[in-house]
Amino acid sequence: MNRKGFYLLMLFAATTVSSCKKDKVIKEIEPVIAPVVVVEDQNYLNVSNTVEISPVLNGAKFDWQNDAKKSVDLKFKYVEDGLNKEVILKNNKDAVGTFTVPISGLTNFSILVSNTDGKAVATRSMGVLPILKPEVKLTKTGWTATASSEINDVDDERNGAENIVDDIKVISLTSPGTPSFWQSDYNLDPIFPYPHWLMVDIKEATKLTKIGLNAHTDPNQGFTSFKIEGSVNGIDFTDIGGGQLTFNPATTKEQMFPVSSSLAIRYVKVTLLIGSPYPCLANFEAYSRK
Repeated sequence: MNRKGFYLLMLFAATTVSSCKKDKVIKEIEPVIAPVVVVEDQNYLNVSNTVEISPVLNGAKFDWQNDAKKSVDLKFKYVEDGLNKEVILKNNKDAVGTFTVPISGLTNFSILVSNTDGKAVATRSMGVLPILKPEVKLTKTGWTATASSEINDVDDERNGAENIVDDIKVISLTSPGTPSFWQSDYNLDPIFPYPHWLMVDIKEATKLTKIGLNAHTDPNQGFTSFKIEGSVNGIDFTDIGGGQLTFNPATTKEQMFPVSSSLAIRYVKVTLLIGSPYPCLANFEAYSRK
């Protein structure tokens, strides 16, 4: 076979093999669509950075700037008298904004700022002690008191519960030279056991700040442990004094005990827990910022 014939033979063979192969199918690659990233307006951050707090009478005053005058929401979160509270301002566009939250003592706030209908939130934390009204002793006119037991017999001793709400200078009818006082009934057999209690009706629901108590002149007829509770209706009582308290029966000076309640209360209950078998109490006072 000559060279030309050999070349033609090889060309035929290559053509035959090529015709037997299947055509390759090339798959189309679908393009990946990147998610649309929405960049939120930074105005909420600008407003948040300008928020300032200052004390006012019985309140916390907040000031901020919104130069763009774009709508923002402001939320003020805080705890008062053990209760979680919050105040929300919606759709605020004030170029110079201000708002006052009523509070009665040192209070910490979380201020959350967001664009109205926005998702991003800026949070600021700050606290303030408000300017408070002077604390005053309440007038006891018309107040009444009852007790779990008492010595109050015209033929024996007049040491009833009402003696703790008279004036501290009133002298006892049965113990000349001694300020009037209450005493538990020691004539019972067996003697009336602890706890003993006294309940005072101050006639007007009030946010109290302190309770003042005076011991009887005889420390051997006193008590050393007690608790203070408050009530709106004289039936349902809650602790307002912070649990079990200590009382010193060896001094006749007024002893002050801070109290706190989320509600204005009308009835105060003093429950004696530990002390002499026949305890006494000379005087009761209540204080408020009115």
